[in-house]
Amino acid sequence: MALEENSLEDRLIKISSRDSNKSLMVNPDKIYIFPVPKTTFQFLENIWQSFTNKMVSLVDFNDDPIFNFSIFEVIDQDEMKIVATATHFKLKEIAERRRIPGIEEYIKKSRPIHLGDPRNESAGFIRKSIIDFNKGLRPEVIFVNLKQEEIHPEKKVLLSETMNHAIGIPLFVNENPIGILWGITKDPIPEDKIRPLTLQLYSLFDVIEFVVAKEMESGNDHYIAQKNIEKADTVSNSRNLFYTTTKDQKEPVTSIIFKSHQYNIEYRMDASFIIPTTDGYAVSLKSFTPEKLNNTGKNLLLIPGFFCRRSVMDKLAKELALKYGYRVFLMDMRGRSRQTMPKHGKKEGWTVDNYIQDDFPEILRWIRWHYPSERTVVLGHSMGGMIPRFYVSSYDKIKELKEEFNLPQPEEYIAGIVSITSPNYISLKSNFIGLDTLKRGFSMLPHKMISDMILSMASFSMQATIQTIDLKKFFKLILNLHSSLRSFSYNIGTKVLTIKDFVGYKEITPPEWYFLMEDVFCEESVSVIMQFFQSQISNERSFWSNDGRINYTENFLNNFNMPIYSVVGTVDKIVPEESLTELKDLKSENKVITYYEQGHLGIIFHGETVRKICKGIDEWIQGLK
Repeated sequence: MALEENSLEDRLIKISSRDSNKSLMVNPDKIYIFPVPKTTFQFLENIWQSFTNKMVSLVDFNDDPIFNFSIFEVIDQDEMKIVATATHFKLKEIAERRRIPGIEEYIKKSRPIHLGDPRNESAGFIRKSIIDFNKGLRPEVIFVNLKQEEIHPEKKVLLSETMNHAIGIPLFVNENPIGILWGITKDPIPEDKIRPLTLQLYSLFDVIEFVVAKEMESGNDHYIAQKNIEKADTVSNSRNLFYTTTKDQKEPVTSIIFKSHQYNIEYRMDASFIIPTTDGYAVSLKSFTPEKLNNTGKNLLLIPGFFCRRSVMDKLAKELALKYGYRVFLMDMRGRSRQTMPKHGKKEGWTVDNYIQDDFPEILRWIRWHYPSERTVVLGHSMGGMIPRFYVSSYDKIKELKEEFNLPQPEEYIAGIVSITSPNYISLKSNFIGLDTLKRGFSMLPHKMISDMILSMASFSMQATIQTIDLKKFFKLILNLHSSLRSFSYNIGTKVLTIKDFVGYKEITPPEWYFLMEDVFCEESVSVIMQFFQSQISNERSFWSNDGRINYTENFLNNFNMPIYSVVGTVDKIVPEESLTELKDLKSENKVITYYEQGHLGIIFHGETVRKICKGIDEWIQGLK
């Protein structure tokens, strides 16, 4: 049932000093399985759904899903029972907090099986894993043909026609077994994918053991444990973990050295560097450093768009760091986490100007201070690409208005900018057919009056202390605004943008949708949203500063002459291709424009597209000064 290909080197946890003479080794059938301690069991009850969610989210190196179905069998006193299940196809419903009757009924149909039942094959696997673990080895990954091998009758009745092959890994916490996590497929795992899958399961074994033990010992935080398990990188396994210090930061930085199975190199992840900016806010950086840097002398800074945390850029970051040898920083802007908020809670909110004029310069200073001989290539998606472009092209005006004479000089700090589906102004591809008439009226109003009017029309009520909204409320605001505008003009169509248009990824899988909902999407400042709406209804095709003193778009089109690599999504409804036609007229000598048939987020999620984009970016950077 267990493949011999599970090499000892792969399974080695530590060099064991407990190897015993084989003639003295106990019979696995005689191994006693202790009940899971009560405190551990109570903690597991709150997070074991994350085990199965993660299992059905696993993909191979080609981004193809591995498992259709997953179950977790826990050791409950003197029995083993199924307590959590997940299906690859239902993760979207789970993310949307919808009830899934089929899964609930499946668990109800399952029956506990006594550990002493000789037909309880799972108990046998647990006993064997206890011996391996005591030898300093990870448990063997178990491969079972469910149609050919003997299965306990209580489990046999649970199998559907498509449940043909099971792959399992016994799990341990604090050196005690807690159960077995199973992935189930219709077809057998191809021979060439067995070892990569085995390595992923060993990584998941390590993650679950470490996260559960750590959270039980320190914070007993179920939510943090669940999130850390679900977003764990299983195509790498951790080699070393350290807590390090950095200048002007009280909280330690977590530094983990990984070995990537996919890229076959070691790298270090550091998270998080907290960098104070203005008004009590801060920004947060995570970095990937490969074991061998390339010779370009360039660091990469990746900035996500609005409503998104930096994890949305992980695929790009790892490809650029681990395949092409760049030191990559990923930025979380103010308001994205507890560490980036003022100590005493939310203040008056923030604007896009704060991102451009306050947060971005501080990041440039921080990177330069740590790496004085290297320049930075800034890679931004959506609004994340607006930030460096508008900073560079409005630098003189920003410097004048802020009266800050040591503002980082763009040409000195920045080697070039990569802009992925980043707008010059806001032109959502919505069916507002009669909007031109309204634009002419709005163009005569002050910016502040427009913001107030939009909020009023959208019927969006907020308490004064709450200055952020999430993505669902944002699209509800669009719907309310659209309904209100229809009372002004009957020519306005009935179709409005939805969250699916924002994602813009026709190939998205349920696990990817789950990842977006659970880990990527975040709240955004209402003031930021108002700036976007002002640009949408502006008659000038421009994006202005919140106070109306800087026309960022005009400055970008007239002043920008830095090297730029632009990526356009041809089916993007948030940043339509036709709104980016002016990119070809920029004064930049080293400018490249590439096109991909992807939507707004799909362009940085679709594996093949990401690989092509990164290849083009690397070739372009190689030609920079």
